[in-house]
Amino acid sequence: MFVKLFSTPNHYYCLDVNKDEFLELSFASYQYLAQILNGEEVKTMPPEEILDLKKAGYLSEKSNVKKVKHAITDYLEEFLERKLSRIILQVTQNCNIRCKYCIYSEEHSIMQRSHSSKNMSWETAKAALNFLWEHSVDSSSINVGFYGGEPLLQMPLIKQVIEYSKKLFKGKKLTFNMTTNGTLLDEEKILYLQEEEISLMISLDGPKEINDMNRVFVNGTGTYDTVMKKIELMREIAPEYAKKLSISMVIDPQNDFDCINSICLGKNDVDKLNILPSIVDKGYDGEKTVSSDIYRWKSRYEGFLAILSYLGRYEKEKVSPIALASINSEIERRFEVETSRLFEVDTPSGPCIAGQMRLFCNVEGLLFPCERVSENSKAMCLGTLDSGFNIDNAKQLLNVGALTSDACKECWCFRYCMLCCKKADSGQGTLDAAVKLSYCSESKGNAYHKLMLYLLLKEINVDYLPQMRYRVQKGEDIV
Repeated sequence: MFVKLFSTPNHYYCLDVNKDEFLELSFASYQYLAQILNGEEVKTMPPEEILDLKKAGYLSEKSNVKKVKHAITDYLEEFLERKLSRIILQVTQNCNIRCKYCIYSEEHSIMQRSHSSKNMSWETAKAALNFLWEHSVDSSSINVGFYGGEPLLQMPLIKQVIEYSKKLFKGKKLTFNMTTNGTLLDEEKILYLQEEEISLMISLDGPKEINDMNRVFVNGTGTYDTVMKKIELMREIAPEYAKKLSISMVIDPQNDFDCINSICLGKNDVDKLNILPSIVDKGYDGEKTVSSDIYRWKSRYEGFLAILSYLGRYEKEKVSPIALASINSEIERRFEVETSRLFEVDTPSGPCIAGQMRLFCNVEGLLFPCERVSENSKAMCLGTLDSGFNIDNAKQLLNVGALTSDACKECWCFRYCMLCCKKADSGQGTLDAAVKLSYCSESKGNAYHKLMLYLLLKEINVDYLPQMRYRVQKGEDIV
């Protein structure tokens, strides 16, 4: 039976995978389905509720999906030719620090390039901007991102790119963003970034004892004190710009969650900034990321407190900003659940439209679907600035689900899978089914957590509570 069972403290459910609908069940029906799914011999008659659901077209035995193919496949070339809106420029492969978990680390990453002194030339940067202009005919907004290495090592090039972009994309909404380690910021750079309204993200992994375990200068000393001084400087000379600063926090789940969460800046907590947490990715190291028990326990408890704070049952100031960011993201995305049944020709939800979402151009003018994939992998390369897009390769990345078609078609997680082409990269220039399948358990676990949270929010009517609070604030009588 093509369903997945869920239970909360209050109710029992099954997800009808084909219809992408949650059905609330009686305990008897839940037990009946559990026996079937566990392969047990069922000697009793099915409950009346089960019979009624089957008559209504629910609880089918097999998947609706006959063929795995992305709906955009036949239109991908048009998307890439006309609908680009973003490019990320790798302005340098050089970096002034050596993070121990860095995907470009010589010691760890066996599938990715290593640090180098290569810089993007103005000719390549200009060609990349012209490429974006030629392929963005149908886009009203354009975003140019600066990436490294450490992009602040290439400030003269960045200024050239910004000035040329303002002329080239005149008439379109133009924005810029940058991810930096923050150590090279000074008064001149900060004021320039503020003037050009560049959305800035600084990498910081927690308090000093956590950050300096991994984020170190070439000589091995920690970066924490330097970065904090730069943030303080920004708050002094550009206070409004500093309020918009984002913090990229890479979390190693082997560490203590409470310690990671204790980061602060004098009397001004860093948690007042926009913290974007992510778990360290060891995929290109040939390893799996493993969480310690203490990390899992504490992070889940903080997640529970974050939910209570959203409901007005706990003080927000006492909740981990990391947990708040994660829970708020899930709350905002709850409308993505129960949205689309499975079709005869369909694809798992993981892959993006390769190249159209986050086109990445490296220092040599090679094109990739995003900055997270391996620059050494031929399978990940979408083409070059000179030759244009390799449409066949782009279609292969888009249809990475077809690589594991039989397994995907019968998987309950089909509509909630988050595995993209990166998770199928063999490191040998090919996409590998076995590599992709090795991530399935993790993907299913994440999906299960997301759906359990969705059911909880649905049971407590999370949309009703803010409406009531708003009416109370306005002084309305809600009795």
